[in-house]
Formats: sequence, structure tokens, C-alpha cells
Amino acid sequence: MQDMLSPLVDKDLKDIIVEANDKGTKLEILGHGTKRSIGNLAPDSVPLSLRRLSEITLYEPSELVLSARAGTPIVEIERAIKANNQQLPFEYLDFSKVFGTDPGWGTIGALFATNFSSSRRLLKGSARDHLIGIKAINGRGETFKSGGKVMKNVAGYDLTKFMANSWGTLAVMTDVTVKLLPQAPSQCTLFMYGLSEDIALEALRTSVSTPYEVSGAAHLSRQHAFSCLEGVSYVRDKSLTAMRLENTPKSIEYRSEKIKDLLSAFGDLYYIDEPESHLFWENMRQLQFLTQHDDAIWRISTVPHLAYETASKIKKLIDADVSYDWAGGLLWVTTRGVADMGSSDIRRIVAQAGGHATLIRPNAQADQLVNHFHPLDPSHMSLSKGIKQMFDPNSVLNYQRMYEGI
Repeated sequence: MQDMLSPLVDKDLKDIIVEANDKGTKLEILGHGTKRSIGNLAPDSVPLSLRRLSEITLYEPSELVLSARAGTPIVEIERAIKANNQQLPFEYLDFSKVFGTDPGWGTIGALFATNFSSSRRLLKGSARDHLIGIKAINGRGETFKSGGKVMKNVAGYDLTKFMANSWGTLAVMTDVTVKLLPQAPSQCTLFMYGLSEDIALEALRTSVSTPYEVSGAAHLSRQHAFSCLEGVSYVRDKSLTAMRLENTPKSIEYRSEKIKDLLSAFGDLYYIDEPESHLFWENMRQLQFLTQHDDAIWRISTVPHLAYETASKIKKLIDADVSYDWAGGLLWVTTRGVADMGSSDIRRIVAQAGGHATLIRPNAQADQLVNHFHPLDPSHMSLSKGIKQMFDPNSVLNYQRMYEGI
């Protein structure tokens, strides 16, 4: 195993990248490595961790803005802002239970580099929507900045958003600035049990199309629901459809009654408030419902009104369980008993519907190497190669992490 590099200051990082260019070395960019299993890196890559670039460098509670070094653990940031009743606007996915790592120990830089967001994305957007400034070093060893400490940013290209979801293949973010929100004072969850997938998705789409600000809209299959509801009162051995409301207790009471009336034709709605509501959505954020087996795990993003059709086609061809978030915009699929984990069928079906399928975790029995990221069509692949050439011409950073050859 290669020795891990761990720069203490930006100059050390810059020197490492410059030297890698000179020697033709490939670097694997890491925070604490909580998502290290996702992607297909060049086998001779030298691991480079930003864990020592860790510090909250600015926090202005009155301005709802925070800046931190990229290697700062998210748990430290949450601890600091919670003291002022503030929160990250989005919910980030925590893969610790999927990969067996320490919970919440991912870094703020990796959070934005991967842009994985959980249920609140439905209402508040993804992580990248709240990233307002970065400092980074590209694959040439050049330092650049983008954005600032305010939301408005119209000076040239918005490289801040550009770096999000690039998985460290273009540049290494060393500092990030993020906009915060006040902590919601209360929340509740409305449950429906035993709905078929098509009816459940119709109910969820109906709820999120209202002005009542549903901040979570998920449907868990019977197989998945059991493991996500430990500690929560629920009806066992049935699928679960859940809708979250957040704000003041009075606002929640009014909106929940409106939604109950609106969805009465779909079946009975049950109400749980804190702390069980918090526990359920925390289990969703930590993907608790995907951790009971060693099945392959797929994350599929598609058009919500095509979610049921997409899932039905997959289940006709593959032994799979499917659950939904974002009112159908996000599918979590577990597959078993297929050599390629269903890759060829899943990606063909998703391409027809529009969207992309990411392999989060292969199963233990898989006997074929499968690309984790959804293949690009020729035009997008050509564009991606051109961008990679501008930022990292010698392919030093996370070479082939996302796509072969870049």
C-alpha cells in the first residue's frame, strides 16, 4: 500500500501537485476516506489526504455564513452552528453505515466535491446550491479562488458550482464558504402504510406540489422499511410512505391538516412528532434501510413521474428492491444474484427514462468490474475531456475516478 501524503498547509499541497506533474505520479484525493469505495481509481495512485487542513476559519452567525478548511470534519461544523440554532440548509448523506466508517466523520470539502444530498434537497436544494465560495489548487499546481461570502456572484464563470460534484478530478478545494439557515424549531412526519409504489408516488407528488413546504417525501419498500424504523412506532411488514413538515408547531399543525385532507383519498395518514420524526429522517440520511444485507446498492436519479415505470422495468429483469426519495426523483435500488449487479440493464433503462445510475457499493459476490459512474455519451465525454485538459492536463488528480481516460 502507498504511504499516505497529508499536507499541513496549502504550500505543501501545491508542492505535492507540482512534483506529481514532474514525476508523472497520480494522486488519490481524500478527506477522511469515507467515500473512498465509490469510483474506479488508477491502481498506482498515491493517496493524498486533506485531514490536516482542518479549521473553521470564519463563522458569522448573524450573517448565516461559515468558512472552513476543506479537511474539517462535518461533525465539528455541525457542533459549532448548532450552538447558535443554525444548520446546513441541505441534508448530506452519511455513508458510514454502508461502508462501516465513523459516522459524520466525512469532511466539508468532500461533501461539496461529491454533492451527495439527502431528503431535504427536495425543498432546499443540494449541497452545491449553498456553496458560495472556494479556494482551490488545480492539477497544474495553480491556486485560484471563486465566489465569496455573499450569495451574489456575477464576476465571470462560477467555478464554485463547477467544482461541486467533480470528485476532485479538476482541482483540490482547500477552503469552502457555505451559507447557513436557522434551525427549524420543530418537525413532524405523516406516514401512510401499505401503499403500492405507483399510488405512493402519486401521493408524494401531490403533497410536494402544494404550497405546504414538504421537506421530505419518501417511499420505502416493505423490505427496506423494517431496518429504517428502529425506534420509531410503525406498522410492521408493510411499505411506508413518509412526508416531513418543518417549522413552528403552529405552522406544522395547520399544514399537516391541509395535507391530510388533500390525501384522504389515498388512505389513512398517521402523525408522529419529535423525537421519532427526527430519528426516522436521520436513519434516512444515514441510509439505514440499505445496510441489512450485502446487496449491491445503486443510486438512480430520474424524472419523478417516470420513477415507477423505471423501477418496474428494472424489477422485471433483476432481483431487486426499490425505495424512493425526492417524491420519486431519487431511487435507491438493491440488487442481488447478478454477475454485473444489474449494471447493463439498469443503465439501459435509466438512459431511456433520462437520468443517471451510480453504483454506490458492489456486492460481495460480484465477479465483474463495473464502472461506478453512469457512462457519458460521446459529446459529453468530449466536453469532459476538454475541461479536464484545462484544469489538470497531466491527469494528476483522481485519474479515472469517474470516467476512463480522464
